[in-house]
Amino acid sequence: MEDRIAASAAEVFDELGGEYERAFAGLPGQREALRWLMERLPAGASVLDVGSGTGRPVAGTLADSGFRVTGIDVSATMVELARSQVPGAVFRLADVRTFAPAEPFDAVCAFFPLLLMPQRDVVTSLERIASWVAPGGYLLFATVPGDLDETTLTWMGRRMNVSSLPAGEFAARLEELGLTVLHRHTATFQPDSSIAGPEEHLFLHARRTGRVAPPAHALLGPYPHPARYRGPHALSTAAWAAFEPHFRRHDVDSVVDALTGCRRILDVGGGTGAGVRAIAARHGSCTTVEPNRDREAAIQHLPEHGVTVHPGRGERLPFPDGAFDAVTASWVLHYTDDPEAAVREMLRVLDRDDPHARVVLVQGTPDNHMVELLNRHCVVPAGEQVDHQGHLLHLAARQCVEAGLTDISYRRADAALVPDPGAPDRQAAQTARILADFWHAHHPDNPAMRASLEQDLLAHYGAGHQAVDDGAVLLTARRP
Repeated sequence: MEDRIAASAAEVFDELGGEYERAFAGLPGQREALRWLMERLPAGASVLDVGSGTGRPVAGTLADSGFRVTGIDVSATMVELARSQVPGAVFRLADVRTFAPAEPFDAVCAFFPLLLMPQRDVVTSLERIASWVAPGGYLLFATVPGDLDETTLTWMGRRMNVSSLPAGEFAARLEELGLTVLHRHTATFQPDSSIAGPEEHLFLHARRTGRVAPPAHALLGPYPHPARYRGPHALSTAAWAAFEPHFRRHDVDSVVDALTGCRRILDVGGGTGAGVRAIAARHGSCTTVEPNRDREAAIQHLPEHGVTVHPGRGERLPFPDGAFDAVTASWVLHYTDDPEAAVREMLRVLDRDDPHARVVLVQGTPDNHMVELLNRHCVVPAGEQVDHQGHLLHLAARQCVEAGLTDISYRRADAALVPDPGAPDRQAAQTARILADFWHAHHPDNPAMRASLEQDLLAHYGAGHQAVDDGAVLLTARRP
């Protein structure tokens, strides 16, 4: 390679072309950051990729997931490559120092775009990037930190002038610019190239917070939400006892994983103890409250060490302020008289100053087949307002944001109602009985509900299905 110093970032990356993608395609911090972001963005969110390069992996990953992606880069070669490789995004030849978008974005990704400019431009460009993040939006930022101002070095076989800031300054400046840094980490990466050495990378995940409502999210649908909570469902011990042996669920494992790092854990609504047993086994102990006397007694006899049971309801928890570093509730909010009051109580007993503080809630997905069947054959015929699981999670997310738990994420967890093996008519009859009794065991129209369900389920099982989907959404709200 020549010993002369490259005049600009455009020159460097015009020359590198696809060589850059090959060297940095396996960057783990970048892929982890994208997963983190996609768990938080609403469907169809607008995303700006600053320094979009060849379009892969950032713009391609986001566009393939249904987000509206715009990429900008100073290299004409990179823009051409990106347009050919990621047709689902829009790419423009533009410099971060002069680019002026018409409106802010739901998220901005800026992976290493500020290194090949003077240090004064690094500072002003960071300010510009921060200004492009909409209220409630997110920023992913990565760089090579260091107190450098046009320091000459060799990178990827090319001589160039590089500038940056010390690691702590980036986070501090973002905070000054109105963004809350939710996550930061450094890592050493070896590019897949014989002409590149190991690099220290700084990754920052930030959000423009303040008093913002949680954004709409596909897992909180369908939209629009109802104007008010429909009121609690009734669930008898007998109905749950008939349902639970056929409930195949992976949401418990997801909740246990989401509580990593926590030691003072409260589970609201212990039920039969499946969740509290798993939490105590992994994390050493679990406290639970259960309003039903029979279920409370059943949990009291759990052989597992570390489970403590108290009588109580979500709307009035029998614990002092800040007693726990995590509070979780699975499939509970639709049984509370006032779900917003229940979440306020969870936040009251949460030690929000603890670095691990979080609330983890589980409710149904928008496409939950079991809830759809119950709404159509039981809830509506009973003259009740339909059940809307996403509305409950939206109310909870709003409470969490207002309490300072502004890092909100959503993910799916599988669950299903699986009848005993048999012919479709037997499976339909068994499932119809379980579902009709689930929320309407004592309703005078229960027999008609059961018959209507059975006809629908006969077609379902007759088509070869072996279960009724009861998919879950896991909401995790953390402190920044």
